Amino acid sequence: MKSKKREKIDKMKEKITMAAVKVYAAKGMQGIRITDIAREANISYGLVYHYFKNKEDVMNEIFSRSINIFLEAIEKVSYKDETLESKLRGVTNFLFNACREMPEFMHVIMYEVIWTPKFLETRNFISFTRAFTIFEKMLSTCKQNGEISRDTDVTVATYMFFGGLEMLLTGIVLKAIPINKQEIFDRISDRFIAQYIRGIRVKEGIKNGI
Repeated sequence: MKSKKREKIDKMKEKITMAAVKVYAAKGMQGIRITDIAREANISYGLVYHYFKNKEDVMNEIFSRSINIFLEAIEKVSYKDETLESKLRGVTNFLFNACREMPEFMHVIMYEVIWTPKFLETRNFISFTRAFTIFEKMLSTCKQNGEISRDTDVTVATYMFFGGLEMLLTGIVLKAIPINKQEIFDRISDRFIAQYIRGIRVKEGIKNGI
């Protein structure tokens, strides 16, 4: 159980971090200042420095939180006794819901975090690779039990899924892909998973009208 002091520290760091997310979403990484974060959090300038060393330290907290979102999405489904399709739907639905419930946070992740070299430094890189490793092991299990083709390269398939999902999430954050209605949300998720699993090439029998 957390002590009251630890809870107080965590709550204040959460407040400062989410204020920083709002400022980053509005101004971008280059235009942000500690004073902007303090103003958004409605706290003193000096109090930010009590919890964070500098602007980069605040950003690193956002990095950590963002990669943990992806890691949590993978870990939630990887060990469930479900089909691969159900597991993939769990991942996409988790992240699609994050776009709807935390639009500013997902905006910062897709625009600022992923494309920032510091994103993959040290502890963030460890969490990032852990997400890929868990997903790759999940595909390996599916390969062993015959759910996916034995000639599947699980490493390539892992990067294909994450790469496609990243572009899809970017489209949602840009509002180029609407998910404001549940039926649209479900259709996009289902189509993404179906095309990932089955591919887009016309099957020979279908092409010949058989």
